[in-house]
Amino acid sequence: MQKVLQRSQTAKRQADRRLKKLIEHHEKGESWSRAQEAQRIRKFNHSLIKDARAVRQENWARGALAPRRDVGEMAERYGAVPIFNMALPERPETHKLKWHSIVEGDRVVVVKGRDKGKIGAVEEFSEERQAVKIKDINMGDVHVPDWAQQEGAEPQPVMSLSLHVPIEDVRLVYPLPDEQTGVVRDVVIDRLERVDEQWDDVKREWDQGERAIVGTNTIIPWPESFEPDEPDHEADTLRISVEEATFRPHLMSPPMPTSVIDELRNKFSRFRTRHDWEYVQKKEAEDARDEKRKGLISTVRTPLQELADMRAKQKAAEEKRLTDEQMAKIGEVIAKERAKAVQGLRQ
Repeated sequence: MQKVLQRSQTAKRQADRRLKKLIEHHEKGESWSRAQEAQRIRKFNHSLIKDARAVRQENWARGALAPRRDVGEMAERYGAVPIFNMALPERPETHKLKWHSIVEGDRVVVVKGRDKGKIGAVEEFSEERQAVKIKDINMGDVHVPDWAQQEGAEPQPVMSLSLHVPIEDVRLVYPLPDEQTGVVRDVVIDRLERVDEQWDDVKREWDQGERAIVGTNTIIPWPESFEPDEPDHEADTLRISVEEATFRPHLMSPPMPTSVIDELRNKFSRFRTRHDWEYVQKKEAEDARDEKRKGLISTVRTPLQELADMRAKQKAAEEKRLTDEQMAKIGEVIAKERAKAVQGLRQ
């Protein structure tokens, strides 16, 4: 039985190592893909800027003789960005924020880029890209492919969309009263921290808690449109049904029937640690037979061992017990010797 357990433990360790290598390989592949995507977008944007500068210089030099470029295939989509290059690349897990203080519905101000200083409401927050979309800010013309036009998603070849802005390039704007005048005005908040966070036993994660300005006791409430919890659906199981105890184990039966074990895990799997009673008895009998076979070596005796055993038996047979008369005489001798010793001490 010990060999079966050792074999299952060894198989489990080997499977864990293979799974760990597979996860590392998958993470490296995703990191490489993100890096390639980011490099492709940077090269494309750089080529657009380079071409736009060359065109502007040519237009300035030629003046009225400058050629028209919004003709032919570029008649309707000249200056538009392809739909596959409008989004920012996904960030790796190591570069993501553990907690973000800006959510949908917040008013933010752009502090970097072409729309620096503009204030708008956040329409979307992308966890993968760590970026936000602000209403009517950072707008861009995006070219809609022909297949999308044929499907009817967007009949026009070019549409204006709000592009992503990195989370580091925006700051939260919230109206707060002035300490001296009491007049309420918009304040740009540089940093926020999370307070009063609690552990959610149902979701097994920390909730959003409250957000406050760093170094103060000012609490900034979440926007009303923000819903940190997932909405309920008709197909969801009620919490009262989940918490209802439908199985109560007792000492008269095992906590899980063996038939359920066979359904959850293959009966002949190498990772199986719980087995049928007959299988356990068979393996224990094999272990007992192996132990008994190991004890057979003690029955093989060498000539020297047989001689030693013979002498021990003879010595045990020669040993005799003293009779009562012999014990009485020995006692008399001991008494006389003791009397002489006592008399010598008195003299």
